Amino acid sequence: MIRIVTDSVSDIPQNLIDDLEIEVLPLTVNFEHKSYRDGVDLSAEEFFKLLGESPKLPTTSQVTPGEFLKVFEEITSRGDEVIAILMSSELSGTYNSAMTARNMLGNTAIDVIDSQGVTLGYGLLVIEGARMAKNGYTRKEIIDRITYMQEKIEYKFVVDTLENLYKGGRLNAAEAFMGKLLNIKPILTMKEGKLVPEEKVRGRKKAIKWLLDWIKSHQIDLSNQTIGVNHSNDEAYALELINAIHENFDVKEVILSKTGCVVGTHAGPGAVAIYFLNEYIDQ
Repeated sequence: MIRIVTDSVSDIPQNLIDDLEIEVLPLTVNFEHKSYRDGVDLSAEEFFKLLGESPKLPTTSQVTPGEFLKVFEEITSRGDEVIAILMSSELSGTYNSAMTARNMLGNTAIDVIDSQGVTLGYGLLVIEGARMAKNGYTRKEIIDRITYMQEKIEYKFVVDTLENLYKGGRLNAAEAFMGKLLNIKPILTMKEGKLVPEEKVRGRKKAIKWLLDWIKSHQIDLSNQTIGVNHSNDEAYALELINAIHENFDVKEVILSKTGCVVGTHAGPGAVAIYFLNEYIDQ
């Protein structure tokens, strides 16, 4: 049997974690006076309440090699194989922790994949891998599919507030003030495992329109896709985006989730994101 392992930054809905028997290792979010395991000790609602009350952004801590070692040993001792699909190594040391644990065990039944992504974007890779494992595909077939998806997946993040980018040192006070004054909504994407700015629009409605226009102008075929949408404590905005997607495209499946503590720390409340494969209509 093949077991899929990931970290909590994949932000996969709990019902899919349970149904597909995905092993999720939590990162840790550290406020000034207390630390919490992402998705274990703190709900998304509780986290954003604490975040709003905190003058400083919390810090986050990666999964340790020891935690991976324990899980890898438990799975392989039963004769099962492991495929670990983890957040971008450019954004966290979690992938390196998993590689350290794998090398310590020296077990060829363990594969560790750097998704080069973040949140539900690479969560879609995890879900696909777990569904394939449940349906009896081989390790090679699963890894080939995950590698294909990793190279094709698009990440589009709409950030609602610039406050957390300012607190985290990514914007100065003047930029944050002007952004708020002009109702600027930055749109970010992923390139080579890093978050990079792609566009700036004014207002949340225009952000959704920009996303729809981008998909149409690039002739993306969503008709046979499972796409992901998630949000930072603003389900109404995420549902607005999902409704717009259904009105404009014939999507096979939409997976909706909330961002966890780690992603929420940097994105702030009100953010929404969409993930899909850049497979073109003319292919």
